[in-house]
Amino acid sequence: MLPGGYDFIHVIFWIVVGAVALGTNLIPIVISLGIGILLLESLNKA
Repeated sequence: MLPGGYDFIHVIFWIVVGAVALGTNLIPIVISLGIGILLLESLNKA
């Protein structure tokens, strides 16, 4: 492999994974984070 080849593949891999996650799972992730924050707030108040 050329020098930096692994890093190049690694960067491309994570860009693709990030793009797929944003394109397909953004709404469920935001909802999950919102529910998690609400649960933490209610536990702290209790």
